[in-house]
Amino acid sequence: MYGVINKSLRDMVIEQFGEPKWSEVLQRSGVPDDSFLAMQSYDDDVTYKLAQACADEMQIDLTDALRAFGVHWVENTVSKQYESLMRAAGSDMLGFLGNLNNLHDRISSTFLNYRPPAFEVGDRSGNEVEILYLSERVGLTPFVEGLLRGLADRFNQEMEIVDIVPQQVSQGEQTLFKVRMGQQ
Repeated sequence: MYGVINKSLRDMVIEQFGEPKWSEVLQRSGVPDDSFLAMQSYDDDVTYKLAQACADEMQIDLTDALRAFGVHWVENTVSKQYESLMRAAGSDMLGFLGNLNNLHDRISSTFLNYRPPAFEVGDRSGNEVEILYLSERVGLTPFVEGLLRGLADRFNQEMEIVDIVPQQVSQGEQTLFKVRMGQQ
């Protein structure tokens, strides 16, 4: 994953718990340095170690830590660093999600060896919609759940995740989110 992810995780911990807590997370993770370069690719294991160390330090489940990080990613990192891209990708949550793959394509030239996830937004049936998340990485479904919650807040959209259905794939992760949308 890219340094921007690791930097965002660091920022979340420091904003919520202070520098000393981040130092403890870093020590617990065994990651030797936190001077991540935003556009540089780091082994996924670095991010996984940092996320697990955060969960351990906060004495919460990794799933809860990843959900919180997903919300933080939308509310802080993306909103501050990629606001113009966010606005260009859609004016409502489902429109944005429908354009997310195109957004990833647009920024792919910025990141070397970029391996983004993919999202497919199903047809809206009444107030329900299915969102399919596909990734070659494993274990990030809770992060995506947090992203969805953060996006709902960003677009002032009432949203309830009714069901999360992992799907069998030979490599990576594929998850179907069944979502109930309220009025905007």
